[in-house]
Amino acid sequence: MKMENKDYFFRGWLLLLAVTVVVAALSFLPSANIFGLECEKVDILADLRSDANKEAAAVPVDYVADFEHLESQLAKVEEVKDSVAKSNPARIEWIVREQEIAPREMLRSDMIKPKKSSRAVPIEDYDTAKITRFDRFIEKLIDGQDVRIAFLGDSFIEGDILTQDLRDQLQRTFGGRGVGFVPCAIPFEIFRTSVRRSVSGWTAYSLMNTGSIPASYRDKFFMSGYLAAGHRGSTARWQSTDQFPTIDSCTRARVLITSREESRIELIINDTLKKKFTVPGAEYVRELYVEAPVNSIKMNVLSGNVLCHGASLEGGKGVTVDNMSIRGNSGYTIFGSGAAVNRQVDKLWGYDLVVLEYGLNGMQPGQRDFTKYQNKLCDMIAYIKRCFPDAAILIVGVSDRWIKGEGGWKPMNSVEIMTPFQREASKLSGVAFWEMGKVVLSYGGIRGFVNNGWAAGDHIHINFKGGARVAKPLGDAIMQRAYDMLREREGNVVDMIYPHSMAPEGLYKRFDRKEEDENIPLIFDIE
Repeated sequence: MKMENKDYFFRGWLLLLAVTVVVAALSFLPSANIFGLECEKVDILADLRSDANKEAAAVPVDYVADFEHLESQLAKVEEVKDSVAKSNPARIEWIVREQEIAPREMLRSDMIKPKKSSRAVPIEDYDTAKITRFDRFIEKLIDGQDVRIAFLGDSFIEGDILTQDLRDQLQRTFGGRGVGFVPCAIPFEIFRTSVRRSVSGWTAYSLMNTGSIPASYRDKFFMSGYLAAGHRGSTARWQSTDQFPTIDSCTRARVLITSREESRIELIINDTLKKKFTVPGAEYVRELYVEAPVNSIKMNVLSGNVLCHGASLEGGKGVTVDNMSIRGNSGYTIFGSGAAVNRQVDKLWGYDLVVLEYGLNGMQPGQRDFTKYQNKLCDMIAYIKRCFPDAAILIVGVSDRWIKGEGGWKPMNSVEIMTPFQREASKLSGVAFWEMGKVVLSYGGIRGFVNNGWAAGDHIHINFKGGARVAKPLGDAIMQRAYDMLREREGNVVDMIYPHSMAPEGLYKRFDRKEEDENIPLIFDIE
């Protein structure tokens, strides 16, 4: 019997059509969070887009300091007349209930005396004023005033690594609540345990990818380095977590936006209480300020076009620490931020300390002269001084870094080579300096962190466990300064654990960095 040859040609086309319809339907689904996993929006045309546009969006600009443009931008801030400010206030308030958190008790030196530790690293203050900016920052800490810290860095602190533990230590001692500043939409997802964020309908921009930024937005960036553009239907929600005792509930929420034309915005507190606002058009930054018991804050754009910088969850009298990390950044993106935006936010929030953690992205194997980087770091410091005139500045020295070659992983000698240039920039600029590299080396360098499970296998990035090991000595160094000041106020002789003028000579002699030596000290507990 002769078998009939089946024609699968038509069936093949039907199958192809069905697959195309399904994939096309998926492209209309928004990004979602399923069982804690972030599912990105399907884009079936991603690989068909113009290569030129991709390259433009992927290549960062080598920013340089333009102080003439800086001064012209800052001059515009002063041009905002009182009459305009009264009709279009920078702060739009929603006072639901003023909830006061009990103030902490008056501090005494014996309450905060740091324990002696072999990993104690001092903060070196190179300000020559009789009362330095860092001293004023410490005074506010001890007096129980509101203190705001901006911690700027690269992927080393991405996801609130290091800063979440520093925040917890300072808030437990000096008061304050909340996770602080969190951006709106950004071009990629970041895993954080200290806050939950969900957004929809926003176009995200980064100063690291300037080719995709519209010209009209380029002077609208805050120093965080991210900006989100939204319109009717755009939503953003920020929610605190119980990862740390001091961030699980807050009494204030503050959303930073720029609405160049009139817009309508709805805020929702804890997914229940709602209020709608009409925001008149203005070029300057606005703050939507909410006073209430806040676990989450959601913003819905009802009409108009809105630029959102992010939101802050905070509360009580005390410390707020804002993590502002940009992966791949050498710190130069600060020159791309809008000086007027920075000054406007500073007028609203009042920064007391700006911390700069950079350097790893400026390293190159075999490079030993970082004079160019040192000069740029001086420019960065000068830029920040003009944008945040009342803030102290703290430079955090570079961490350890290893690279993989033919013979396996080898130290890049990043700490020994880069650190002196960072210290010199701090001296020349008259700001404070803290040597993080010494802490990392005390655990056997980044290789010791990797072997302990405190860092990624790339021998560059620490994880949350590693961040805790670094944050503790930094918090202790701040506590030591507060302790010394309290001792002086109390009329006692300063009982320092280490001298603030400790010389760097001989700092690295105790750590043997022979490449073939695998007997690296491993497990250490935080004191």
